[in-house]
Amino acid sequence: MEVRAAMLEGGKISSRQAIFLMVSMVLPTAFLFMAAAIAHLAKQDGWISLLLAVFAALLIAWLVVNLSLRFPGQTIFQFAEVILGRWPGKVVAFLYIWWLIHMNAEILRQFGSFMVSAFMPETPIIVFEILVTVIAAYAVRNGLEVFTRVNEILLPIILAMVFIVNILLVPELNLKRLLPVYIDNGAVPIIKGAIMPSVWFGEIVVMAVLIPYLNKAKEAYRVAASATLITGSILIFSYVNSMALYGPEAADGWIFPSLNKVRIVNIANFLERLEALIMFVWVAGGMVKISIFYWAAVLGSAQWLELKDYKPLVLPVGVIILALSIMAHESILGLYTFLATSALPFWIVFQACIPLLLLIAAMLRGPRKTRH
Repeated sequence: MEVRAAMLEGGKISSRQAIFLMVSMVLPTAFLFMAAAIAHLAKQDGWISLLLAVFAALLIAWLVVNLSLRFPGQTIFQFAEVILGRWPGKVVAFLYIWWLIHMNAEILRQFGSFMVSAFMPETPIIVFEILVTVIAAYAVRNGLEVFTRVNEILLPIILAMVFIVNILLVPELNLKRLLPVYIDNGAVPIIKGAIMPSVWFGEIVVMAVLIPYLNKAKEAYRVAASATLITGSILIFSYVNSMALYGPEAADGWIFPSLNKVRIVNIANFLERLEALIMFVWVAGGMVKISIFYWAAVLGSAQWLELKDYKPLVLPVGVIILALSIMAHESILGLYTFLATSALPFWIVFQACIPLLLLIAAMLRGPRKTRH
């Protein structure tokens, strides 16, 4: 199995590169939609919801890494067969491939919806989606190492821009908008507010595909935990900044609170209209995120079909992702409704339930395999 994995994807990445990749996988969509999604339920206490989400994500990360390290050199598409047997394992692997494709279609749709709604309303959404799909297909075809190295350049720039925007808004902040803490809302809204960010952080489950390609697989726990804590810290900082800036009521009423935040920046009537920063953050981060899920779906499809090369599947998988994205929702409101309702149980099954069942089954099979 380990030989077959190497034949399909010869790339290897360092722990640092993997951490960068996992941060980029979660941050773009969470940064864009986070404030509105959490403020609707948890109000000013949304930072507590984010803390709960980080804790949940650390549990998922431990679960996925513990499961993956039992089967050195194998991805979840492969060790599912070892645990469950050939055909039940094939079914589970196929479901994960379908989930990755569906997830990527939703991410692509979010990308197109943001560009059309926020910047270019006269441009058909399919234009943006085709452009991104073509670029992502090129990245995936060139392999894991290529878009990982590109991400090493992009992520520090993205984080610097996010930090700069939040710092520029410090004079406008009113910390009283963060009060009262907990008493005003109670536990239930805070717990409900943690569900959506838990889903975003839960995308760390993709580690079950990435671990065989780490230079030091034994550091997978550190990679997953570090990426989750870094992402959580950034989002908590950004959320507190947003609440102190305009309060939960305003955040709940906007589709893209982060974009509105940038529009408030005005330094001496000179430094203003910084929407291009948010566009860059979303385009660059979204591109990396789409490439990660695209690569995982293509790799999984090739392993499921037991091919010797995944590159012939890049185009057909890309066409499927693009078609699903176009057909997914009639409007951005439909996208929001899906993200807030039916998407949640769907994601939780693949991020927590199935990995947990696989781990239990693997433990019942016998002792953990060791890495030589």
